Amino acid sequence: MPTSDPKHYLPVLQKSLWFNGLPAAAAQDLLSEATVLHLGAGQQLFLRGDSFDGIYCVLEGGLRVTGIAPNGQENLFSVISPPTWFGEIAFFDGLPRTHDALAVGPTVLLRVSPARLHELVRTDPQWSFRLAVLMAQKTRLLFFALEAIARLDTQARLARVIAMTVTQGGTAIPDLVGRISPLNQGSLAETLGVTRQTVAAGLKVLQDQGIVSLSYRRVTVTDWPRLCETASAATCPTAKATTCRWWTSNRPPKWRV
Repeated sequence: MPTSDPKHYLPVLQKSLWFNGLPAAAAQDLLSEATVLHLGAGQQLFLRGDSFDGIYCVLEGGLRVTGIAPNGQENLFSVISPPTWFGEIAFFDGLPRTHDALAVGPTVLLRVSPARLHELVRTDPQWSFRLAVLMAQKTRLLFFALEAIARLDTQARLARVIAMTVTQGGTAIPDLVGRISPLNQGSLAETLGVTRQTVAAGLKVLQDQGIVSLSYRRVTVTDWPRLCETASAATCPTAKATTCRWWTSNRPPKWRV
């Protein structure tokens, strides 16, 4: 049954490293200012050029983040899945949205409006820092993406894209075994800027190595440490360990304020 109570989605929200790093009182304040939004498949959340209308968290389903090239071709930049928070850049610079965001299926989002965000900052100035940390996570993701383009071969880039989407750029705690990537073969090809045939060949190599398993429109991670290792040691410093330090933690992040 659909619900409008943000607290109903706490199990999902607590998988977000950013949300999980908030003090309990701050997390409660954020939820008290949030509303639940439901989108149908293909429904737009916002388009490039739209004014800032708040920050969001994906609770169920997912969003395609795309841009339109001058020739009219749609370019896929990412697929956002639970429990990713996004949309905070425009809070700081006041500029319009940079990309289009459309639901890939029935999708549930948490939304905190601009007025509510400003009220949070007014009553507790530490919220400016907390939101800056959220934006810094995206900046870190951008640097890793640029590194991949500059120095990794296609096989390593493919492994890295799978690892990054499973963990939403290192901002979420993944289930290390049996985690399904939100990117299917076609989406992986769009994200990497290569043909489907190239992606299919790369996925076949990963499957033969026991790193992923493939089924209809699904890529399931079966060996997380080896996926990290394939994506390169720069992606996951502890790739040869049982788990990956980047995406697992038994204590709150140090930035908690």
